[in-house]
Amino acid sequence: MTPPARSSSWKWWVCGVLLLATLLNYMDRQALAQTATELKQLYHLHDARYGQVEKWFSYAFAVGSVVFGLLADRFGPWRLYPLVLVGWSLAGIVTPFAADPSISGRLESPGDEPGEGAFRWLVLCRTVLGFFEAGHWPCALITARQVLTAADRPFGNGLLQSGATVGAVLVPLYVMLLRALGLGWEVVFWTVGAVGLLWVPVWFALVRRGDLDGPPPPPASGDAGPADVWGFVRRVAVLVTVVTCIGVSWQFVRAWLPKYLKEYHQYPAGLADLAVAGYYIAADVGCILAGFAVKWLAGRGWGVHPARVLVYAGWAGLTALAVAVPALGGSPWVLLPALMLVGAGVLGLHPVYYALAQELPAKHMGVLSGALAAVTWVVVGTVQGRIGAHIEATKSYDAGFVIAGLAPLAGLAALLVLWRDDRRA
Repeated sequence: MTPPARSSSWKWWVCGVLLLATLLNYMDRQALAQTATELKQLYHLHDARYGQVEKWFSYAFAVGSVVFGLLADRFGPWRLYPLVLVGWSLAGIVTPFAADPSISGRLESPGDEPGEGAFRWLVLCRTVLGFFEAGHWPCALITARQVLTAADRPFGNGLLQSGATVGAVLVPLYVMLLRALGLGWEVVFWTVGAVGLLWVPVWFALVRRGDLDGPPPPPASGDAGPADVWGFVRRVAVLVTVVTCIGVSWQFVRAWLPKYLKEYHQYPAGLADLAVAGYYIAADVGCILAGFAVKWLAGRGWGVHPARVLVYAGWAGLTALAVAVPALGGSPWVLLPALMLVGAGVLGLHPVYYALAQELPAKHMGVLSGALAAVTWVVVGTVQGRIGAHIEATKSYDAGFVIAGLAPLAGLAALLVLWRDDRRA
């Protein structure tokens, strides 16, 4: 039976639920980054170990991207989406058992370094977290594709991605509140995970069986897909380059910024928490503005694709400011505005990428987007592991910021050279 027609506002309510899912996704993810300095003091989670935790999270995310991409194509997001929310929420809830010697002690062997059991438990929990969190993206992208037109997708994708920054803003503020109440790091993990379970009934209340089963709105003019296999291969190559480059940039700053401010520049915990919140607020503004800019340009006669390329170029330029971060010193009045511009730039690249990815063949979009994410997270995991070892050895974050600043420019080059309308005669 065909479900009743939805109101024109329904699609934006769905985007709001996608934003909420992304928010929860990032709150669970950022709980570790925001408490890593405390865990370093309590359980010897030094930079090399922290890099390893991030590495295994990333590798699990890569595997989950393929698995849930296949499942999303086969079964759709209606039932699958709640499953992945429950999976990553439970992983967050059990993370505080790292503090329980009866559990972490079982993971230790004679002669291990101090804190080895807690470290292994964190690796296990973050691996499970990464696997299930990966399911969010194919489900969200398929949902957005089903309910939004090509012109609406950049703005809708901006809303979707902005949930990441809303969640990332809330985590440091929440940690500050818990610290003021005298509560420990454990509360951050289990409460955020518990709230994630409440998303499931909201999803089922808003999205009915069959709502996402129809054909998606038509693609943008000039973007209905390449006319031949070679054109498809070129576009996939562009997407691999773009998503890998922006992933390396975004994930480096996401994982290491709190430690950079607290441990390298010796910011007090409260100031560092506020600075991180400010960074993500700026990133959120940049993300929404990027989607709005594409929509604005398209409404004034630009083709959708040229508008996307122009916005990508501008936001990649902002991201490149990361190269200068190591030379700015530790003054909050200089360093923090620069970091905010970087955050606005790198997160603003994401809705452009999602819009490009949504021009892939609809039938296999879940597995294709999952494969793209898998490649990205393998690269990100490798970089995170090596960056952690580098920081532990040198106590310097310079190389990470240089890589983060320059990487998206490679994506711009690929977009300019390889992405063409193959149907023009």
